[in-house]
Amino acid sequence: MITRKEYLDHKYSHREYYAQFVTLDIIRKVKRMIGMTAINNSIDPSFNDIHLRKWDAIAVSSGTNEKMRAVGDYLAPAGKVCILKEAARQIKEEQK
Repeated sequence: MITRKEYLDHKYSHREYYAQFVTLDIIRKVKRMIGMTAINNSIDPSFNDIHLRKWDAIAVSSGTNEKMRAVGDYLAPAGKVCILKEAARQIKEEQK
């Protein structure tokens, strides 16, 4: 696991850090709640053309918080959105 300190020390990228928290359950939720059309039609690399309200409405499991604590982090709303958007990136890349 990549620790928060390693990420902040620029040893790993934003994607690498948040990708470690993406699970199949999270991918399924993003597909269902955001939708494949919105993901595939997004032209912003950070999916900022999908309203933040939609990302905020998706719940992640308590296991995510436990994983984050294990690497010296905690599940804040911004971190949750980073995880969800990383899941969306993986979904979009899988479609190619």
